[in-house]
Amino acid sequence: MRIGELARECGVNPKTIRYYEAFGLLPKATRVPSGHRVYSAKDLQRLQFIRRAKQIGLPLASIRQITIYADAGSCQHLRPRLKELIAAQLAEIEARIKELGALRRELRRHYASLCQPQAQPPSGARCSCLDGASEKTAILPGTRLVKRPLRRKS
Repeated sequence: MRIGELARECGVNPKTIRYYEAFGLLPKATRVPSGHRVYSAKDLQRLQFIRRAKQIGLPLASIRQITIYADAGSCQHLRPRLKELIAAQLAEIEARIKELGALRRELRRHYASLCQPQAQPPSGARCSCLDGASEKTAILPGTRLVKRPLRRKS
């Protein structure tokens, strides 16, 4: 099957398949004389395995480590490594939940303080709306909780 068919079958973009090849998740596809990539049923199975691993939140680097075992078709060698990866993923998620809980408490505290009437500050005084904000509960790096549309340069 060609890349478009494989992409439709797995619900991914053809660019994703090319990226997975470059990243080492999928083997390089064989090519027909016209230059088109051709994929086998084994490639389809591997891509479906990759998709399932991504759905449970495994990073691509970890998935690359276990695809070799998945190709063998036996869970005997895959299960121990997969168990380790899932345990690490669970620990990371638990830590994130804890951090997000602390952030939620701090945001609620700030929201409540902003809902209280406030006396007029003396002229020239700096804004104190977020005084007492903790650096410990900063938003996780790389996380955008509020999506804003990208601005186009004029």
